[in-house]
Amino acid sequence: MQARRNPILRGRVLRPPVPLGERSPQPAVTGTVTGKAYFAVGVLLLAAFAMLELAHWRWPWLTRLQTDDVYKQVSGFALLALVADQWRFSALRAQGKLSQAAALIRRHKWQGALAPVFFYFHSQGMGYAYTLALSVTFFAVFLTGLCNAEITRIRKSWFHPVWVTAHVGLSSALLLLIAYHVYIGYVFE
Repeated sequence: MQARRNPILRGRVLRPPVPLGERSPQPAVTGTVTGKAYFAVGVLLLAAFAMLELAHWRWPWLTRLQTDDVYKQVSGFALLALVADQWRFSALRAQGKLSQAAALIRRHKWQGALAPVFFYFHSQGMGYAYTLALSVTFFAVFLTGLCNAEITRIRKSWFHPVWVTAHVGLSSALLLLIAYHVYIGYVFE
């Protein structure tokens, strides 16, 4: 029995059933779908962060931790490590290592979806002045990452280049703001 295209599965290949006792080397449904649960998790985390921020509610135990200089540095470097690891995907694509980048896409999406947790453990609020700009840029990168072509289903030829430019451009601005934040943190505190 040959594999056939199934219109319900939007062009992905449906493999024939495997007789009992035999293991299939490939999953029943193949394609580029990585699952969209990351989107739901990301939206849920963003909504939770927004509600806590708008209500000006803080976890007292976390507030105490965030006043400790060592905790600030450790949580900041954890957040920086997350951002640096996210850049690996872009770096591999820029180097033309598309198969290696494709292997990282699922992790890239999930780490991006979980980014508000890392942010929250570093700072329970958006801040003010340049830290507000840093926070807004962080969440703009997060939102552009969540609203990719897989989620928005925009198939226009102009969308992907515009989306990539926005996502990578905001990510570049985020790096500059993080560098400034680290500089300010070590020089003036």
